[in-house]
Amino acid sequence: MDSHEFAKKVQKRVAEFCKGLDDNLPAYSYIPLTTDDMRIKVMQSRLFNEVRAAEVFGSWLKTTPELEVKAILAEAIYEEFVHAEYLSEALKSKGAVPYDYKPVPAQMAMFNGFEALTTTCERIAAFPFAGEGVADYLIGKSLEAGTVPEWVTGPYQKIHDDEEEHGNYPFELLVKYATSPETQDRVVRAVEMSLMLRRQYFDNLDRWVYEDSWS
Repeated sequence: MDSHEFAKKVQKRVAEFCKGLDDNLPAYSYIPLTTDDMRIKVMQSRLFNEVRAAEVFGSWLKTTPELEVKAILAEAIYEEFVHAEYLSEALKSKGAVPYDYKPVPAQMAMFNGFEALTTTCERIAAFPFAGEGVADYLIGKSLEAGTVPEWVTGPYQKIHDDEEEHGNYPFELLVKYATSPETQDRVVRAVEMSLMLRRQYFDNLDRWVYEDSWS
């Protein structure tokens, strides 16, 4: 399949997953939450994601052959820590300890799955394309809802603005590099893995936020 047509097909799959969340938005989106205690839990979990994302990008650097992708990963590492600082300051403003958090099991599995991927297209497809695509979609929903408190939306508006500045670089990288049937198959599998683990993470987080249990 032509790589541009293929990237559009994968983009459509991620968009369908995002739309499927609309009728029952996860706690991750902040929108269903009714107390600051709940919001603090979600923000602590999402703060963990920022730092863990930087670690994953760093683990990929040495084995990424394309210099332009190395540069993108290096920039992303710095940006994840900037985003972590936004969330850390918001949590401190509510009297919370930012890093007083243990990741739920599916969250651990999701990042370990990303870290284990071995090719550039798989990595880009699973994490910046699918994973961060879903995350930014839900950030957008929370900013538009009008019901999420400003102490939450403030840092996420800055994160959302940062993501918009990057344009659609994961899509462009797939167009450039996902040109063979074998690579395209790897991309499809990586995206499905990412979405499956993301869904399980959302379910684990919901149970922890609402029931104080992830099992």
